[in-house]
Amino acid sequence: AEHKTSYQIVERAFPAESPYGWNNYPYDYWNIWVRHAGDTPYQGEPTLEMLTKDYDVIVFKHCFPVSTVEPDTGAPSVSSDEKRVENYRLQYDALRTKLRSFPKTKFIVWTGAALVESESDEAAAKRANAFFDWVRREWDQTGDNIFVWDFRTLETGGGHFLKKEYASGDSHPNEAFSRKVAPMFCSRIVDVITGRGDTSPLVGREEKAASRESARSTSDKPAVNRRKETPTTAPAERRAPAIATWVVDDAERPERRDARWRGAVRYVKEGDGTALRLDFSKAVEEDWGEYGKQRVIQSKRPAKNEDVRAFDQLRFRVRSDRRMELVVMLMTWPDSLPRDEPSHFGFSAYVDVEPGEWRVITLDLAALELGMEGDKAYRKAGEPTRIQDLSGIRFVTSQRNEGAAIVVDDIVFVRSGSKPST
Repeated sequence: AEHKTSYQIVERAFPAESPYGWNNYPYDYWNIWVRHAGDTPYQGEPTLEMLTKDYDVIVFKHCFPVSTVEPDTGAPSVSSDEKRVENYRLQYDALRTKLRSFPKTKFIVWTGAALVESESDEAAAKRANAFFDWVRREWDQTGDNIFVWDFRTLETGGGHFLKKEYASGDSHPNEAFSRKVAPMFCSRIVDVITGRGDTSPLVGREEKAASRESARSTSDKPAVNRRKETPTTAPAERRAPAIATWVVDDAERPERRDARWRGAVRYVKEGDGTALRLDFSKAVEEDWGEYGKQRVIQSKRPAKNEDVRAFDQLRFRVRSDRRMELVVMLMTWPDSLPRDEPSHFGFSAYVDVEPGEWRVITLDLAALELGMEGDKAYRKAGEPTRIQDLSGIRFVTSQRNEGAAIVVDDIVFVRSGSKPST
């Protein structure tokens, strides 16, 4: 009423227990909506041709057995009901094409519910995570009528399994968790309805944040891929610093390079100043599984983490000789853990870099994607939902881009409304 809006939601079991059966996995949506499309029901279930006549927004989900993912066989089939990533991908690709054929209807799909550790195994959980990572990162694209609610990240906190404190004894979430995330789900629906589906967090916004307009990432050109985001909560209340920006590296003091960066960064002349050349051919190589080998450049860890709670944006300039994806990761190793503790976590943004002129990139710190190597560090840090204590910045790209001529400049943390100083 406060916003003079009124939305009506209708809940339905889909598919129903009889005659089709309670199977709501990628195969089943493909089977009903793609394979048996048309103006008549299939085994009692309405097709998209029927549903889109009655609803402006359609939300669909999978029950937690979707995470019982078996290994791939190397022979994927869109018409197979076997739960394998290779089949899921074909079915989701076909579904995306079908959903886009109804441009006046918006669709929201939940990332798949996770299993508790006692009802799964790590290999299957990793396969499920890999698929829904693909859904978030690649399958979900900006500018269309399809959106994601990232329920899985809320359940797992970025891990592999439904967290014990969120479980009801089996793989169903408990009431406390459900009450916590229900408003976030509602905010996600409203954001999609009101045209903010591509810029607001995929998990939705918690109640305090949902009472305000969703924070957005911006750039001078649409270079930032804003579809991969994670839970957003406002940082703890604290007095803002006297300055409005913190310059991580403006590249104008090359003598600081060895203190700030590892060997794959060098300073180069750019006009009247200098910039940071990212030499990915000399960067550390990491194997990211199905995403392939990556080249990683990381700043050096300081003696004490930098507190960035007062800032809400990271800005930098970038220029490249080719089109490429650049992953920007803000990392945390908690000061309270030993420095040789391997567990760490970070928040990531995915920047689509175009060749040519300099571009200014602005990242919303509340809209980055959480990732972890072990959850010890994340628990120790209090499970933050945005970067708070900065241990370092990573720049990552695919190994195929190791020869790229890419430079960055003026890496600055900013409070909204201020201009970065250089």
